[in-house]
Amino acid sequence: MKTYDVVIVGGAIAGPVAAKFCAQQNLKTLLVEQFKVPREKPCSGIQFPYFEKIIGDSIPPERLCNNTLTKTEMRFPNGKVLQGKFPMINFMRDTFDEWLCLLAQSYGADFWDGCKYRSFEENDDGILVILEGKNGPETIQTKYLVDGTGMRPVIRQQLRNDGGFQKGSSGAALNYYFTADGDLEPDKLYQFWNIDFNNMMFAWIYNKTLADGKDYWVVGTGYDRDITKHLDAFFDHVKDLYNLKNVLVVKKEGYSSSMIMDGEDRIWLGDRNILMVGDAAGLIDLTRGVGMDAAALSGRLAGKAIGLAEKTGKPVIEIYERLMTQLVKQTRKNQQRGIMSFQDNQELQEFLDKGVMKMGLNMLVQARLNKLRSPEKQVMIP
Repeated sequence: MKTYDVVIVGGAIAGPVAAKFCAQQNLKTLLVEQFKVPREKPCSGIQFPYFEKIIGDSIPPERLCNNTLTKTEMRFPNGKVLQGKFPMINFMRDTFDEWLCLLAQSYGADFWDGCKYRSFEENDDGILVILEGKNGPETIQTKYLVDGTGMRPVIRQQLRNDGGFQKGSSGAALNYYFTADGDLEPDKLYQFWNIDFNNMMFAWIYNKTLADGKDYWVVGTGYDRDITKHLDAFFDHVKDLYNLKNVLVVKKEGYSSSMIMDGEDRIWLGDRNILMVGDAAGLIDLTRGVGMDAAALSGRLAGKAIGLAEKTGKPVIEIYERLMTQLVKQTRKNQQRGIMSFQDNQELQEFLDKGVMKMGLNMLVQARLNKLRSPEKQVMIP
């Protein structure tokens, strides 16, 4: 039987970042991903510059999209348009997540892809983890277990059976990749705040680079019902607004979640020596429209918590909860004021009228302060 200090399940963002920082502290670390990498991952793949600071390494240019996003355009229910300049990191999740897994490996973590988590059980020596690899079942003894398996977290649901989730889908996201002639600008992220198009956050358009090396537009939305109907309506609106001609859809992708986005117990960091990171911890933030930065930070802080637990002998979950105080507080605050809390576009518009200028100013201030803050003290924006 193989023995590790830490076993981390999930090779997206939170898991590999946790694995990197565990291995960096000379903890014997195993990172497990059920699919062979690179594997397709529906996700925006847009982040702010402080994202690299949290990871602790610069993203290689070949892992980024051809187009750099430098501007935003926000459209509100009353037709008002707000534009601004803000640098963003633009990548596809398949090649980016692969790089993160290989980065963790370069720091000394063992990385097994094509290896499925089956279950765990606690014993006198810690935690027994049962995996299913290409050569059959594999049993691993470990002291710490980390769940980074996303919005349908397998360890969390086994451990709690579970608050924060429901049977079936609580909502979905859907993207169309397309080519077209028209008035869209490739260096701009377009956001549409409108409950008719997206009742979970904002609908979006931006430019991405697919595996063939070519650039495509992606239009997408999220909804808790009839998502294809809502995306098609939004796409028709986009075609008219930006004078799109010769439109050709080349790819469709989507995913659903069972997470109850407005549930009081959605955010949960774990128990004893089993830690939740990223979406598995419920850290998705629909008000900000992103979760990858929070996932990376939670992975980094989980790694730090495990290292401190080993040095001090204090319970790891207590250390992790203390380190995560600010991030959890911000996520809960945004959860309470998310778009799902508004009954119609009039309520949403009133909220935006009161808060959008303040939000924009806060983004600029926090972006500057993040340059001065340590990686573990980064404040998520907007």
